[in-house]
Amino acid sequence: MNKRVNSTKSEETKGIVSIELSKIVTGDFNPRKSISENELRELAESIKQVGILQPVLVRPKGKKFEIVCGERRFRASVLADTKTIPAIVRTMSDDAALEFSIIENLQRKEVSPIEEAAAYKRLADTGRYNVENLAVRFGKSETYIRNRMRLNELTDEILDLVNGDGISMTVAMELCKYSADVQADIYERHLSGKPTTYYGDWRNLTGRDFVKRLESDYCNDLSRYRFDKSECAVCSFNTNCYSLFPDGEGRCSNLFCLREKNRRYLVEACKSAIEKCPGTEIGQTPYGTAENEDVFAELSEQGYAVSKTHINSYPQKPEEPNAENFENRADYEEAQTDYYSNYAGYTEANDEVEQLFLDGKAQPVVTVSGNEVITGYVMLPEEETQAPAGEADVIGKLEKQDVRNREIAVENIVDDTRKYIRETELPQSDFTEFEDKLLYFAMLEDLKREHFALFTEDSDKWHLSDEEKIQIINNLTEEQKTVIRRDFLVKHLSDAFGVSKKSYLMLEFARLHFPEALEETESKYNEVYTKRHERITERLTALKSGVQEVA
Repeated sequence: MNKRVNSTKSEETKGIVSIELSKIVTGDFNPRKSISENELRELAESIKQVGILQPVLVRPKGKKFEIVCGERRFRASVLADTKTIPAIVRTMSDDAALEFSIIENLQRKEVSPIEEAAAYKRLADTGRYNVENLAVRFGKSETYIRNRMRLNELTDEILDLVNGDGISMTVAMELCKYSADVQADIYERHLSGKPTTYYGDWRNLTGRDFVKRLESDYCNDLSRYRFDKSECAVCSFNTNCYSLFPDGEGRCSNLFCLREKNRRYLVEACKSAIEKCPGTEIGQTPYGTAENEDVFAELSEQGYAVSKTHINSYPQKPEEPNAENFENRADYEEAQTDYYSNYAGYTEANDEVEQLFLDGKAQPVVTVSGNEVITGYVMLPEEETQAPAGEADVIGKLEKQDVRNREIAVENIVDDTRKYIRETELPQSDFTEFEDKLLYFAMLEDLKREHFALFTEDSDKWHLSDEEKIQIINNLTEEQKTVIRRDFLVKHLSDAFGVSKKSYLMLEFARLHFPEALEETESKYNEVYTKRHERITERLTALKSGVQEVA
């Protein structure tokens, strides 16, 4: 027979007792944040007919009792107008109550994926669980746990849509891969239901069509971009970081970061092209994309003149055929004949363009096309074209053209040679003094700015030019060599990620130079690990003892 409990007990109470509903308060442990009113009414009718079949779990809370598990049964009992409820009273800490409530509720089928994700996060936040032991505890795969926990990255607006059945869980699982800024943009443009349809309403799309729109408008293939993507390789917004089958360089789901990096790259690439060829101007085609508009706006703000005009492409150099790509000699020789004919046409067209520059009828320009910077030329209006003033002017232009022709020859030599040394195995020989200087030339790229003072008198300098690097490598001291090598190591070790050989090498490097700081860091996190390890060891010992007793 159940006993009525009218007072708080400080010790754990065994067995089932009856507690007055007025003495029960709800807690903050239940992962279920929304309970259907229809469900409550149906359960209340069942309670009126057959009573409560499973007692609730409570713990003492002052003069009352706080629900740990069974809030739905309690609320339905209130609706059923019962006076008492069967309960198990157990004294437990806040952490234990939270853990017990979450685990008990997660074993029920009616918990939504969003509530499940929040529950996993709350367990992980206690410090006693990680993805691995959550997977073991609930009989799920680690991939399942990670995917569920990613739902915690959804913004409040998107969560409201999910909870209100405004979007499917398939759509939510895709949206949680994107940054909060991107989610906000997607909601504002496509999911908010505002009167404007300029951007398109995505709320009624199927899951498959929604994913296609996302990938088309917000997720970009990194191989399409030319900026330095070393940081992208380990970024959580790179699809390769959570894909079992990585594809190329991956796809970026943080569109704003991607656009900003690409914008900065294109701005600097335009400026570099102008520096390499003085007299080149910036041209903007009237059909550029919004991203390119940002590039031209930035260049204008930095003082560069940008003019909207139609841009002509330089003649395209034909590609020389490779005998390995042909099945027989006859086809290869025919391709060679075509190549020589096309090359003659290319040379003639190139000479015509050069003559336009010589006659002052054309102007070299640099522009942005897609995700890269290209060079071309524009025809000058007749009123701006000036005839040569005399022999001296002709001589000057011819001399200038001769210098440019030499530059073109060097550029072609450099291009072909660059390709050759990349694809050809270098002969084995002793490392030369010149190669040693080249090595320092390359490593100077990673020199920390605070160390520039060791190499240049200009304290405000933020970048070393190639000319300055050459002067430096020709007069290096041992102290300077050490600084360069260590800055290089810091740059390439500091991007170590997770548990890897590179990470351990970085730690040993830090132990060599910052032993006290590393010891303090290790002590802080090892202390946390030790506590967790002790708790797991205790539980394992208890479980193993139970198994031995049963055996």
